Amino acid sequence: MKEKPTHEEIYEKLSSLFNLKFKAQLKDSPIEFDNFLLVKNVVLENENYVILFRKEKEILKFRNRDGFLSSFISFIDIKINQFEEEFKDLQKFESTSMGIKYDENEVYMRHESIGHGTTKLNQIREKLVNANKSSSK
Repeated sequence: MKEKPTHEEIYEKLSSLFNLKFKAQLKDSPIEFDNFLLVKNVVLENENYVILFRKEKEILKFRNRDGFLSSFISFIDIKINQFEEEFKDLQKFESTSMGIKYDENEVYMRHESIGHGTTKLNQIREKLVNANKSSSK
């Protein structure tokens, strides 16, 4: 018996449940789904979907499509801000290294990774914001 679904299976389920398509934007992005659960609060007798991410402490908890869209957009905003902070730290490190030798290739690769990750996150965000607009009409 399988313990957990794959990232792709989670995307497919999300996509079919909430009629969302962002597979192209998700590909090669820093976001990787780890698990997708339906959790019942036995005391309050309500149910929520929960998404767990690989390599992240955050989880998304939501009841419906609108809840998913707003919480996922907020999650993406947090990730973009983290990339921006990391970029600023990298810039500061480069400007204050004052002759200290560091691996320029590694710094370049980090810049590339931050740039690529930010671009992908912005693409996902834009797709979700547009999906949100079309559903609230």
